[in-house]
Amino acid sequence: MIVLQVNGITKSFSGTDILNNVRLEVQHRDRVALVGRNGAGKSTLLKIIAGEMTADSGDLIMPKDVQVGYLEQHAGIDSPLTIWEEMLTVFGPLLEMEKRLRKLEAQMADPSVYENPQEYDRVMKDYDALQIDFKDSGGYQYESDMRSVLHGMRFYTEDYEKQVNLLSGGQKTRLALAKMLLSKPDLLILDEPTNHLDIETLGWLEKYLVSYEGAILIVSHDRYFLDQIVTITYEVSRRKVTKYVGNYSAYLVEKAKNYERDKKLYERETSEKAKLEDFIQRNIARASTSKM
Repeated sequence: MIVLQVNGITKSFSGTDILNNVRLEVQHRDRVALVGRNGAGKSTLLKIIAGEMTADSGDLIMPKDVQVGYLEQHAGIDSPLTIWEEMLTVFGPLLEMEKRLRKLEAQMADPSVYENPQEYDRVMKDYDALQIDFKDSGGYQYESDMRSVLHGMRFYTEDYEKQVNLLSGGQKTRLALAKMLLSKPDLLILDEPTNHLDIETLGWLEKYLVSYEGAILIVSHDRYFLDQIVTITYEVSRRKVTKYVGNYSAYLVEKAKNYERDKKLYERETSEKAKLEDFIQRNIARASTSKM
């Protein structure tokens, strides 16, 4: 299933093109890297895809039900809530369902309900239906997921009651990444997610992203990190985007092959041009060959 299509996106700043007629596609469970020199337009393209910036022309095609999560470079959370409370905000619908379950349980224990067969039957049916929805939506595992992701980002039980706005800049960035992972969007867009991560946390993140259920679009300068995760690489260069199948190392190999092929083609064309110019100079004055 196609999650995202970028068709002919063009973007310029102060009359200078940054991106020109860019095309890109992401399918379900794709792991895609955007690579290129600083200033090539990688972050600009991510912002356009995430809806943070508008393109001058071109189209973004995305199914209506696709959820996009975007973590920009140096992102952080500034909140008066505790770490645990902040992570719970991801699960608002589940918390509401849980409240309704508790309310229905209280009704089932109410004599005015359980002594009325029709009313009790209605409440039981509502409870059973809601319990199934709650289970299917991950209601019985969200707290476990929170602990797992927080632990992966090096936040432990003793940290849960700490206020978010009292954390360091690096901690806030890691917490923003944890919150984004917990929201489980269909398309996860990460701009330099390895900033502020130590080796242990980086290793955990690599494993998490490899098994992630949705599609991933990443910008990162960490070659090893990209090699562990991505299967498609798009190079942003000279306002264009070129697709390479494979991880970062495979992209470098293929790019080197293309460079050698283009270099030989250029040298052959230059040689042929020089021979043609030499032939013209030597024969232009001769009546027998000037027409050639």
